[in-house]
Amino acid sequence: MNQSLIQQAVVLLQTGRFEEAATLSRQALADAPDDESFATLLAMSLQNLGRDQEAAPVYRQLARAHPQAAGHWANLGLVLRRLGEYTESEHAYRRALALEPRNTGFLIDYGLLLMDMGRIADARHRFLDAVDLEPGAAEAHIYASLACFECGDAQRAASLIPPAGVWHSLPPHLREELATALMQVGRTEEAEALLLAPGMQQSASGIIRLAQLNERTNRIEQAESLLVRARAALTVAGRQEQIDLLHLESSLAMRRKDYDSAHQAADAVIALQPHVQAEANAHFTLASIADKRKDPATAMAHLQKAHAIHFRLAEDVVPEIAHSDAEPLKVSSKWLADDACGFRHDPRVPDEKASPVFIVGFPRSGTTMLEQMLDAHPGYASMDERATLQRCIEHIEKRGFDYPHGLGRLDAAAADDLRTVYWAEVAKVITLQPGQQLVDKNPLNMLRLPMIVRLFPHAKIILALRHPCDVLLSCYMQNFRSPAFMVLCSSLERLAKSYVNAMRFWIHHQALLSPDTLILRYEDTVGDFPAQVDRIGTFLGIEDRDFLAQFSQHAARKGYISTPSYSQVVEPVNSRAVGRWQPYAPWLAPALPILQPVADHWGYDLTVR
Repeated sequence: MNQSLIQQAVVLLQTGRFEEAATLSRQALADAPDDESFATLLAMSLQNLGRDQEAAPVYRQLARAHPQAAGHWANLGLVLRRLGEYTESEHAYRRALALEPRNTGFLIDYGLLLMDMGRIADARHRFLDAVDLEPGAAEAHIYASLACFECGDAQRAASLIPPAGVWHSLPPHLREELATALMQVGRTEEAEALLLAPGMQQSASGIIRLAQLNERTNRIEQAESLLVRARAALTVAGRQEQIDLLHLESSLAMRRKDYDSAHQAADAVIALQPHVQAEANAHFTLASIADKRKDPATAMAHLQKAHAIHFRLAEDVVPEIAHSDAEPLKVSSKWLADDACGFRHDPRVPDEKASPVFIVGFPRSGTTMLEQMLDAHPGYASMDERATLQRCIEHIEKRGFDYPHGLGRLDAAAADDLRTVYWAEVAKVITLQPGQQLVDKNPLNMLRLPMIVRLFPHAKIILALRHPCDVLLSCYMQNFRSPAFMVLCSSLERLAKSYVNAMRFWIHHQALLSPDTLILRYEDTVGDFPAQVDRIGTFLGIEDRDFLAQFSQHAARKGYISTPSYSQVVEPVNSRAVGRWQPYAPWLAPALPILQPVADHWGYDLTVR
């Protein structure tokens, strides 16, 4: 009789009749309160009903009664994680893994807990352990990709994406996670196709992911429509689904400048005590709202909370720079000596048209706007920010050349080989049409100027400049996801030092290497846009300049833009951000003496008005 009831409950559970399974299990437990099978079936039924608060004590009792059953500890860890009870959840996962250390499912679930706790580096190790134990496990690859991206390793994140042949065999929740991983590495078209596949929009979480993708690709009307659908579908809201929906609501409310609604949603996220990255996101949103409302004190209070969270995340990933005076932008320390005699170039080096156009400058200086201006012209194609030059640096260092000093020792064949490495990296993300010229926009390539000049001595380079205080404030207000940038922006003083180091690097190497450079000031571009369009056109030899002037419409049509300013670059040119730093002068005061020498070099006034 008991076995028959167990089978009946199992069938109910397998067919999704969770309420009936729970009722049957409770009735059986009334007669046999210590029955392990019925207690497990009850807990699983409650868990599937989203009633984790009720499932947790059942799993807790099972684990205590059967301490050698690893599955009970793992199930307890799962429901406690979903409830936000992280300390006890970690204890449960550790017990499960002590019993079954090679269980990839346990490793993955423990990694998800560590992600929620903000221990991103530890989470990445657990996911990668699972990949090593079971190389064919798509789930392990997906979560390892997500964690690597959070750790600032976008290249490895991209390499961990499972092959497309297995995607549609994955359960819906993993396809949703895969779509997020694809979005993070810029493969938005594939992510969208995955989310639009049959059956993928039956859950609120699937609709939310698709809405997030639409918002991220500047299709706001579609995202708003999906938001309405997601609210209707969220009949039984799990905690994470509530957080995701609220985050979507705040993002869309910000896009339509409904700051009251955005504030309400961000506050609600914090009240749910989300995982640390979601909490930081909410504080960045609240800071932005306070800035829009001309309330700098409140904005700075939220920013300080957000950066404190980011620093805790970063110190777990890059402790070597978080807990030292080390420069987060490591490449800025790789200087050529004053007496460097330049590079010997083979006569066959690429000419200007066969070279990329490089757009550089400290982040938040207007590089994305310049990139989209050129990308709007049919003769140019951009690939968003990619670490192509860094791959070249890594390549020669593996071959025993000290960068940048070893660049001068490269013969013509070695330089050609390095250009092959560069173009191979480019080909991974973009296919240039006949006659098109590549636009390589990566702000911090200003710190790789020696590599640019060695590979492409005839390349045109555009340096974007902006008032140092506006740059610092904009960076400090930005929700960067790179751990190195989290450390960089942990304080305005540290940010100022890195800014000055970067500018000194550029000033030194520009004088030393004499690249073909156009300097564009953000203030001039937004103050007299037609004049700057003409300067760019003259510098690059562009005759039809109307394409450049209409870049915002092109950016809106383009869809995915990888940089944080994706929502601003689709707006017409305006001067609202010029002098934005003035109301924040009391907080910027300690940074002003640090900035003064570079500000003087570029002719920027640091006077507080």
